[in-house]
Amino acid sequence: MALISAAALAYEVLLMRLLAILQWHHFAYMIVSLALLGYGASGSLLALGGGRLVTRFPAAFTASAMLFSTSAAGCFFLAQALPFNALELPWDPWQLARLAGIFLLLALPFLFAGGCVCLALERYRYGAHRVYAWDIVGAGAGSLGALGLLYLLPPLVALKGVVLLGTLAAAWAWRGLGLAPRWGAAFPLALGAALAALLPAGSGALRPSEFKELPQLLQVQGVRMLEERWSPLGWLTVLESPRVPFRHAPGLSLHAPAEPPAQLGLLTDGEGMSPIVGHDGRSPPAYLGYLTSALPYSLLSRPRVLVLGAGGGAEVLQALAHGAETVDAVEL
Repeated sequence: MALISAAALAYEVLLMRLLAILQWHHFAYMIVSLALLGYGASGSLLALGGGRLVTRFPAAFTASAMLFSTSAAGCFFLAQALPFNALELPWDPWQLARLAGIFLLLALPFLFAGGCVCLALERYRYGAHRVYAWDIVGAGAGSLGALGLLYLLPPLVALKGVVLLGTLAAAWAWRGLGLAPRWGAAFPLALGAALAALLPAGSGALRPSEFKELPQLLQVQGVRMLEERWSPLGWLTVLESPRVPFRHAPGLSLHAPAEPPAQLGLLTDGEGMSPIVGHDGRSPPAYLGYLTSALPYSLLSRPRVLVLGAGGGAEVLQALAHGAETVDAVEL
């Protein structure tokens, strides 16, 4: 019970991260309702006709755990393949149908995970407090474990861990609940290993919306990705454009004595580009004094500065170049 609950909650956390990358961050919040939909549907199905499943509890629980792992591996990539474009929702009714398809596909693994919980609570109703305790322990461990993994691994690699955790729960159930043959417990483990091996792991397997900045920038000739980093807070990518350099300087005066130096572009989850300004560490680029954002530094002496959304650090560099007493940079 703890293993399947840990896998389900880790999957929920990973989906929030993955959906923020593929679409926009506000779509990530629908994952909470997806999980509730799946768990609620499993309870409803069991109430309507789950008596036969309860009488065959060992096989039903094990099968549900295996189906969770299989659907967790496949449903995300099926949902990603649907041509959904959120920007067309106001005028294209088919986009609503595709969104509903994504919703149902991503809810399916939670249906099977919820089936494990509901079956166990029904089968061991007089020990429901123990079942519920292990369910909560597993859910907490899975949520925290997924956050920790996202500091170390890309989300798609962490997804392989979720698949393996679900098949481990199935193998343990097979053996612990006395299913025959005893050696059959190796089948869920083999299935999990095969699914984990087949799942693509690199960021190239992610297909963000074509209307996000990252896919658009990568179409420019010569643009290449220098670096990428992962964490629970975002997928950071650094782009370089040697042929047509980035020169991001909003509000630059026409009287600026020099153009901005070539920059690198920093994006979070494929959007919100901010510049990383190159300089020698001694004399900040002169163009920083000719931006509209430099006006407050002409009115104040040694101000204390708060930068909201530090990004690539250009605003921090501007504040230091103008003699700020202190600079607090907050990342959104």
